[in-house]
Amino acid sequence: MLKRKQKIAILEEPDVFGILSATWILACNDKSEIMTYEGIRHRLNLPNDFDVKELIQSRGELFRRGLPGSRLVEWKKAMLTKQHRPSWILDIEGEEAQKQIIENLKSDAIFRSQFRAEKDSPPSNVEIIDWGLQHIDRLRKAQLEFHEQSAKRSQMWLVFGVSILNIIVAVITLVHR
Repeated sequence: MLKRKQKIAILEEPDVFGILSATWILACNDKSEIMTYEGIRHRLNLPNDFDVKELIQSRGELFRRGLPGSRLVEWKKAMLTKQHRPSWILDIEGEEAQKQIIENLKSDAIFRSQFRAEKDSPPSNVEIIDWGLQHIDRLRKAQLEFHEQSAKRSQMWLVFGVSILNIIVAVITLVHR
């Protein structure tokens, strides 16, 4: 049975597949098809050292990187006129600071669902969302299976090593009699 501190530590560790699932749902359902890595970090309350960008970019079958230059300019103009500002930008103190963040946004800070690539794409239908969630669940199960197999191999080598050590001790004992 896990001790209380161990349980808390497990709950505090980021679950990459949970984060991936939540990101998938947000990218599929958000009113804007344009998502930012910082926006995901903010909305999911992730630690600053969690590499959201790496996680999302590792799943090219789900997410599309970047945004064409003309759409980026258009999106930034809309935000500068206070339209469609993401919550992570709104939470920054001061209008000038918010504008600076918006002006500094680059295409490599943005991603979209593979199924919402066009401008003003509507939210994805339930079948697409479900497909993505099932895909993520298959990835989770594959990783779990890999770790279980790895643990079994480690246990096998440990048993083998202890057995060899017992044989060596027995031989040494017999030789020294």
